[in-house]
Amino acid sequence: MRTTIIQAGAVVLLAIMFILVFVSVDWPDGDMDEISNEHLAETLFGRSNDTGFALVVLLIGVLLLVALLGGVFLAKEEEKE
Repeated sequence: MRTTIIQAGAVVLLAIMFILVFVSVDWPDGDMDEISNEHLAETLFGRSNDTGFALVVLLIGVLLLVALLGGVFLAKEEEKE
């Protein structure tokens, strides 16, 4: 009974923290359609080739692929037993 109350309180606290973080963000005013694809690309990856964000995105993609393949492998191994 007590652990259930503690777990429910933790979930409520987490939900309140999410809401407070979401409310505290300074959201931009106005229409978001003014942003072009070129402007978005410059914001994410910069104007020169030495910013490195593209490499980070590629490495994160490879990491997620390896994690997915590892999860599938573990699930298949568990099925065999």
